[in-house]
Amino acid sequence: MQVSAPSALPAGCGSATGSVADAYTANSAVQPQLAADPAAGTLLYGVWEQDRWNAIGARAIAFSHSADGGASWGAIAALPFSACGGGAGASYDRASDPSITVGPGGVVYASALAFSAANYLASGGVSAVLVSRSTDGGTTWTSPYPAKVDTGAATGPWYFNDRDAIAADPASAHVYLVWDRLTSNSGGASIPTWMLHSADGGLNWDPARVVYDPGPNVPFTQTFNNQPQVLPDGSVVILFTLFDNFGTHLAAVRSTDHGTTWPASGAATVVAPMQPFGTQNPIAGGLPIRDSSLMAQTAVDPVYGTLAAVWQESSFSNGVRDGIALTLSSDKGAHWSTPVQVNTATSVAAFDPAVHFGSGGRIAVTYYDFRDYVAGSAVLSTSLWLVQSSDGGASWTETRLYGPFDLNKAPPADLQAGTTGNALFLGDQQGLAWNGSAWVGLDAATVSSGSRIFAARVP
Repeated sequence: MQVSAPSALPAGCGSATGSVADAYTANSAVQPQLAADPAAGTLLYGVWEQDRWNAIGARAIAFSHSADGGASWGAIAALPFSACGGGAGASYDRASDPSITVGPGGVVYASALAFSAANYLASGGVSAVLVSRSTDGGTTWTSPYPAKVDTGAATGPWYFNDRDAIAADPASAHVYLVWDRLTSNSGGASIPTWMLHSADGGLNWDPARVVYDPGPNVPFTQTFNNQPQVLPDGSVVILFTLFDNFGTHLAAVRSTDHGTTWPASGAATVVAPMQPFGTQNPIAGGLPIRDSSLMAQTAVDPVYGTLAAVWQESSFSNGVRDGIALTLSSDKGAHWSTPVQVNTATSVAAFDPAVHFGSGGRIAVTYYDFRDYVAGSAVLSTSLWLVQSSDGGASWTETRLYGPFDLNKAPPADLQAGTTGNALFLGDQQGLAWNGSAWVGLDAATVSSGSRIFAARVP
């Protein structure tokens, strides 16, 4: 089912002013995320980037909800994170990286990055992390709370807030928002994990602070793509990509006191090496593909507390192409299973995975692959798949969710100053949830006129 619609955003909202002469792709929809009410899985809430700019960000973060487990979807609204969404977000030209979660009482929380055009690093440019909440199922939203706001200066270091993710404790009023904060002073400081925390369901927020420092910057250390997961005992595990002297790894840290204390600098648990090759366009001379390389997606079983992570991994093919790796932890992130490949068509590239747990320990993973591409064709046939397991990952069954569709019609992204290049982009992450009896995927795919958001249900 198509969920997104032609853009209803006002003409002229936002700005194209920046370091490159970029433009947005009208009606494009990418990077969806999906959350289910923990007390009523048939209540689903989705967000995505609407009208993607080809340098960075989108004109707005769009929202829709389903009250019947994904069978139908309500009206689309723009959240107040950018000028096109109005409200307190009107001071920001663009928004990006939406995240969504649901806490007790059906309170919905959404977060996003917001910034001023493409020149957020220049004097007067702004980079922010914002969070808003709704107590009426997404009909109305609070004025965004500024978790962090950095303003560019003509001199001195600049900062850019990146890759926000939010998680509510399904059994208490604690809410956790995490991200990484890049700095131009990379020669003198590591890039740590930041967190914003609320103990009362988002009515009040503790000051944002660094909760994990990856260690001495020799020569460069960084956390990236931080993902919080709240375990059934109330402890919080943040999984992230760790760049350091020893290479690139998936790593984890855990707090047992609602985020008050965390492991010491450099003491993260190493989950597994990450060796993505990156998704290559099989069409000679075709545009590059922006995928989720180096970005794991994570989930927690709300009953048993099992943690899962999936990512693009080339070691299964000796570095020839990316498959989808899955690892599990049954002891709160202290130890992890040897990664296994879960995509079934192993002779073609697979990318942009998502993972989620269902009832009874069930687990599902979605991803795109190129098995339907015909060599020599100018149509980049791409399909979306779901594999699911009810025996802890010992065996899997596969379902086609959508496709084949032509990835060449995806909106461009990643245009940078001094370049003319673009990359085909459906999003760094996709949505997946459990509605109590079926998996629901919320994913980007293309139609004849560009990209849209689709929902699919699999029993």
